[in-house]
Amino acid sequence: MTGSIIERAARALAQSASGHDDWDSLDPKHQAAIKRDVRAVFHAIREPTDAMALAGGEVIRNIATAETAVDHRDDAASTWRFMVAAAMDER
Repeated sequence: MTGSIIERAARALAQSASGHDDWDSLDPKHQAAIKRDVRAVFHAIREPTDAMALAGGEVIRNIATAETAVDHRDDAASTWRFMVAAAMDER
């Protein structure tokens, strides 16, 4: 997947609002406003909940010192995915 996480989230938010992918046809000021909204959300969720921390801990628990830098990068990415999935499951 390409693009910054802010842009990917902004595109998803715009698509959710309109029901179709019209990002490239949006006015640049509208795109910037959506990106500001996404940044506000990221600011609000930067501290994980207990459930997210527990989900991430499950991945971290399995990290071995013999792993390569690529393995550590992949572990970090998996941790993020597990933590976000835990956040999405919260009610």
